[in-house]
Amino acid sequence: MNPQRVSKPADQPPRYELRFLQSAAAILLLTAIAKGASAFGNQSILDKVDPVFWVLKNRELLLLVSILEIGVAALLLSRVSLSIRRGSLLWLCSNFLLYRLGLWITGAPPACKCMGELAERIGLSDSQASWIMLGVLGYLLVGSLICLWRSRSRSETNGPDSPGGSATQMQAF
Repeated sequence: MNPQRVSKPADQPPRYELRFLQSAAAILLLTAIAKGASAFGNQSILDKVDPVFWVLKNRELLLLVSILEIGVAALLLSRVSLSIRRGSLLWLCSNFLLYRLGLWITGAPPACKCMGELAERIGLSDSQASWIMLGVLGYLLVGSLICLWRSRSRSETNGPDSPGGSATQMQAF
């Protein structure tokens, strides 16, 4: 009898990556709920035009971003390919980073209403909430880049021609 070495499916993430994707989905769902709830509020800032996306009011932008965050969170929790999950998170984080860059370029106040009214309700200033959300963005962006980098490293060391590659199975002697 020749027992065969069973390798992990190519699209099965390591445990740390699975936990990261789950935590990213939870964060995105929480911020999406906060944004969505805030969009239905009656604050005057919601009816003002966004400084970066000048064709949208803040209310519309909050709803749009909330929907995008829910969509990416759903992808992260789904069984679609890992490359799609990694790519969608990296895409969303890149857009958040570009939006913050746009705020800086336009000279808009640096406070980001990323948490909606939740920040006010828990007693955070705009500056504190902005720094917290910048830290969350850093966690998501750096985490997704590390997962992407580690997956590239694994695919190079476990290529189809290597002994541990997914294309070949080792037999015990």
